[in-house]
Parts: sequence; structure tokens; C-alpha cells
Amino acid sequence: MLFFFSFTPLFAALFLSPAASERGKRWEFALDFLQILIVSAAFYLLFLYSSWSQLTDQEWVIRRAATVNARNLVLTIGFLVRILASRSRTERELYARVGGPVALYSLGFWIGKHGISLWSVRLGTWFDLGWTLPFLLILLVAETWEDRPDATEPRRRLGLVPVTLALLATLSLPGVAAALLMSRGAISDEQAYLLCAAVGAVQICFFIRLILTLSQQRRTFDLLQSSEDRFRSLFERNLAGVCCTTPDGRFLDCNEAYARMFGYASREEALRGSPIELYVSQAAREEQVALLRRTGSISNTEAKRRRKDGTLIWVLHNVTLLHDEKGNEFIEATVLDITERKRLEDQLRQSQKMEAIGQLAGGVAHDFNNLLTVIKGYCQMIVDSTRPDDQVRGHVGHIDSAAERAASLTRHLLAFSRKQVLQPKVVDLNSLVLNLNKILHRVIGENIEMLISTAHGLGTIKADPGQIEQVIMNLVLNARDAMPTGGKITIETANVHLDEAYSREHDGVPAGSYVMVAVSDTGVGMSAETQSRIFEPFFTTKELGRGTGLGLSTVYGIVKQSGGHIWVYSEPGKGTSFKIYFTRVDDPAEPHPPPGQSTAPQRGHESILLVEDDRQVRELTRSVLASCGYSVVVAENAQALAEICSRHLQPIQLLLTDVVMPGINGREVADQVLARWADARVLYMSGYAANSVVHQGVLDNGIFFITKPFTPSALASKVREVLDHVPHSADRGALS
Repeated sequence: MLFFFSFTPLFAALFLSPAASERGKRWEFALDFLQILIVSAAFYLLFLYSSWSQLTDQEWVIRRAATVNARNLVLTIGFLVRILASRSRTERELYARVGGPVALYSLGFWIGKHGISLWSVRLGTWFDLGWTLPFLLILLVAETWEDRPDATEPRRRLGLVPVTLALLATLSLPGVAAALLMSRGAISDEQAYLLCAAVGAVQICFFIRLILTLSQQRRTFDLLQSSEDRFRSLFERNLAGVCCTTPDGRFLDCNEAYARMFGYASREEALRGSPIELYVSQAAREEQVALLRRTGSISNTEAKRRRKDGTLIWVLHNVTLLHDEKGNEFIEATVLDITERKRLEDQLRQSQKMEAIGQLAGGVAHDFNNLLTVIKGYCQMIVDSTRPDDQVRGHVGHIDSAAERAASLTRHLLAFSRKQVLQPKVVDLNSLVLNLNKILHRVIGENIEMLISTAHGLGTIKADPGQIEQVIMNLVLNARDAMPTGGKITIETANVHLDEAYSREHDGVPAGSYVMVAVSDTGVGMSAETQSRIFEPFFTTKELGRGTGLGLSTVYGIVKQSGGHIWVYSEPGKGTSFKIYFTRVDDPAEPHPPPGQSTAPQRGHESILLVEDDRQVRELTRSVLASCGYSVVVAENAQALAEICSRHLQPIQLLLTDVVMPGINGREVADQVLARWADARVLYMSGYAANSVVHQGVLDNGIFFITKPFTPSALASKVREVLDHVPHSADRGALS
């Protein structure tokens, strides 16, 4: 019996799945194995044991051999069927490596038994190798087998019909056999009891197995339902738009975020439409489908899409071409609205471009101002030394006029690049605008109406009043040029509070309280492309000879350097409005006296230390100061300055130093000189703002500064002003 039952696991291997012993299915596996064991035992007992007492020894050997041969044949055929029916490469390899030795054993057993019965060969001879060597092969298979998961093979689903037939066959096999034997009268009572017991045991195992299977199915269904609920929630609550479509342009499904993104009122409304309508063109949709069929997926791609109302948005999408269980194609996509990010990127690129142009403009203006200082200085010296009727005097006047125009250009460049020197005060914008009223009326012409609307209780701002006047003047002139046939210009002031929503839409503008000045016109307006470039230097839409393209770039630079923000709103044919926001302060406004000529004396006798690295500027400045009666000591670099500080014995009343020099800056020069002559005054000169004496272009308290290019008379007046100034304690602290 042990010999016969030793083959029961091989029968079980034919019927049981290799994955049936997974955790959670062990009871089902045990019951299935028990049913196979009962059926095997019933047949062995039916054909051998129950009739053994009635057979002779020779008949019993023959019956035993026939039964074993039948069993071996069934096993061999069973393994062959499993090898052919298995879709998994791993299963095919397993059944082939076990079924091969079984087939060899079956052949060897058949030959051995025939040898014993036909040739009277005794047991324990070489014929026994026919069935013993295959057992050795099976042991080697078990020893060398390595389970390799076949991840590439498709997972099979066992259908309902094969499972039902297999269970019914297992359940009814003993009963069928008993019915056949009883119909022929070839079964004894003992055999009938055996078959009935087998049928009952198999039924019990079957129903227990069925109960466990149903319980497992219910648990599986609950898990699947829970998983479905989680993924449905993830799909519907996802902030990203998710959709499934067919390649021919039909919606299969989408979530609410997708519907909202494209302007639909609900998911149902979106599903009634077509995804083709959301593309810029049908050709774009066809191109994407063709690309998907070639590559299978599209990852992190930016594209323009059309909302329901026709407006265009930027999206970032990930798209995959998949197949359902029937092999039909469908497209699964995840879409993010990146319109706001693209807008911020455009603003950043524009800001970086403006910053780069500003750096270039500031560097050019610095070097150019040194040249203009020399040109204008020597022009004035020639004019002062010639007679009024001298012809040379007229020629020099033209040179000086051209140099002044060039200096005006550099001032515009410095304003744009935010490297001019500002002297801020607390300003009342209402008073400033009203004081400009007469001048503005003279420059705009009679065919243009100008309206000034000032807000009551307007807050104050801190800015350079002269620069703010230039901003308003440039904006009014720009508005005038946009209305060649006449129109209306409105200047408006107001207290405004910019909230977080405005701050998010306008990058770089923090929320808070501001004072606004707006200049609006009813002119020709601007396109979006023009608006993106209006603040660039030398960009102009005017015909050749009518504009330099520096007016609005100057406005931009002054506003930014003053800590303000400027935004333009314009539509072609509907006019333009420039709105400037300055941070509101609580201090009272300071008086702003009109500019006038200095009446300070031009000459003196003090000792002045001049530090300037440019040779031409240094020679001009020394000549001007010497002609005014001053004693001038000159240093062209840091080494010469160090020698003067260590060897010069006479006191120095004034230090006149350039701000930007190779190897040393103006602040370091002043520190070195004040350490030697503590009572010396300091006057800085430069062609543009440098952080050693200014912060963000704003002049430090107590600092005296003269901007290049300057004239000899302006230099002499400024030097005299500094020497005659009575310093306060705060000024002395700033100078040190």
C-alpha cells in the first residue's frame, strides 16, 4: 500500500496548481490533495486489495503489474498534457523535468515485468534498473530545481467550466466506477462499501472545500471592492486632470479636475464632448496618436490646449497607449495646468533679459562718462579762454552741445540699469504732479486734453523727487506720441492696498499699502508683443528720427531703483494705462525747492588730494582745481595713495576721489585718507552708482557726490560747497 500511495503526489501534481500552496490557501490545497488521495486509494483497494484473497499468487502478480502499468500510463499521459497545456515557461520546464523520469520509469517497469513474467527473471537483477534509475533522476530534479518567477508570462485565469468539470469528475469518479461494476455484477459487497465510503469522503471534502472557496471569494471580493473604492477616490479627488480616451476621439472617462481644467461645468458635460476639440488643431491630435503608436508613451511634455470657451492654456501631460482585455486600444492621460507657471517663467526671462541689458548699459555708461567729462571740460575751458566773437568758440559750442546730448543718453542708460545716484526724500505725489501741470500742458500740445485727478488724503512715498518728475514727464510724452490726432491724458493718484491675490498674479509685488500714480491715454494702444518689449532700451515703435527708445526704459529703471513697481495695461485701439505703485510711508512730506544756480564762490586756497585712475579725467580735474587756486596732490592708484599718506606732511582739507578704480574703491580710499587726516572732507565722483557709497543706488547720509560728466564750473561749485559745509555728528559717522 505504501508503494502504491507513494505515487499519489504525482497525481496531485497533475491536478493542483503550483501556486495552490500559497499562504491563505493551504486548507484548500490539503482538501484537494485529500480528494485525490481518496480516489487513488479507492482504485487501488478496488482492483487489488479487496480481491486479493481470491487470487492466486501468480494472478495477484499479474493483476498488480497491470494496475501499475495502467497507473504509469495515466501519469505519463497526464504529464504530457500538462506540458502541452501550460502557458508558463516555468511550469513547462517543471513538468518536463518530472514527467521525463516518470515516462522512463513507466517504460522500464513494463520491460522489467515482461522480463520477469516471460523470461523467468528474478527480482533483484539488472532489470530492476528500469524502474529504479528514474527515481534517481527525480531526486536529482528535486535537488537541482530553482524556482524562477516567470514575470514575463501572462497570468492565466482558470475558467468556470473547466473548474466545475474537474470537481464533478473528482466527485463522481468513484460513483461512476461503482455503477459500472455493479451493473455487470462484478462487485462484491465489500467493494460496494469501499466505493460508497470513498464517494462519501470525497463529497465531504468537496463541500468543505466549496465552503472555504466561497469564504475566500467573499474576502477577495471585499478586498477588491475596497481597492476599487480607494482607486476611484484617488481618481476622482486627484487635483491633476485624468482621462481615458479612444484613439478615434471619444471620451471613456475623466475626473472632475480634468473637466474644470478645460472649462466644463461637470464631468458628465466633458464626457459628452470630444477630446479632439481640446487640441489646437485636429492635426495636432493625429500627430500625438501617431507618436503614441510608435513609442507607446509620452512623458512630461508641454503643449497648448484649448478650453471650452476657446482660450488657450499650457498643460504638462503624460500619455500612455494601452490595451484592454479584448485587445482594444485606449489612451490614458494625466494633465496638469501649467499656464501660471509659464507666465511666471516668461516674467523671469523678461526680468533676466532686462537685468542683462542693464548690466551692459551701466558698464558702457561708466566708461563713456569719463570720456564725456574730458570733452565737456575742455570745451568749457576753451570757451572761457576765447573772445565772444571768436569762430572757434562757436565750433566748440557745437561740440559741447553734442557732448551734452551724449551725456543725456548715458543718464537714460544709467536710469534703466539702476546705477544712477538717487537722493530720496519723503514726497507728496499730489504736490509733485500739480507743480508739473504747467510744464506738461506746454509739451503735450493744444489738441490733447489733460485731466489731473488727485486723491484726498494721499499717503507719502520716499523717492528722489527729481527722478519721479522725470518718470511722469516721460510717460506723458509717450502718451502724447500715441495720440497723433489728439485725445485725452489722465494723471491719477490714489491710495491702494494690494492683496495676496494681486501679489500672486504679479510676480515680485508683495502685498501691502501703496501709493499709485497712473498715466492713461486714449491713443492707439499696443499689442501683447509690443508690451513685452516696451521697457527695453532703444526699442521704439516710432519712425526713424522721432525717438531713441529710452523714455520708457528710463521710467522702468527709476521706478525699480526707487523700490516701486510698474505695470502696463493696453489694447490696440483702446489706449494705454501705466500704473506705478510706490510703498506708502507715514512720514510727512519734505519741501522740494526748485533747482537753481549755486552762488557759492568758485575759488579757494585749500589742499586737495585727487585720486583718479583715468589719466585724461585726472589731468582735466587737476587743471580745473589748480586754476581755482587750490593746491592739488594727485594719486593715480592705490600704491601712489599709500606713498602720499606716509610722506606728505602738509594737511589735506578735501579728498576728491573716483568711486570705481582697479584694486581699490572710493570708500577704501576715504578710510585710508581719514586715518591720516581725520578732519578732511570727502567728495566722491563717478559715472554711475557703486555700492561703496550708495545702497541700491540711494546715496548714504552725509555723503557728498558729483556725477560724471561734470563741467569745470560745476566741479568748482561742488568743491566749494563741500569745503564750506558744517558737518553734523551723523555726517561725520557716515564719512568714517
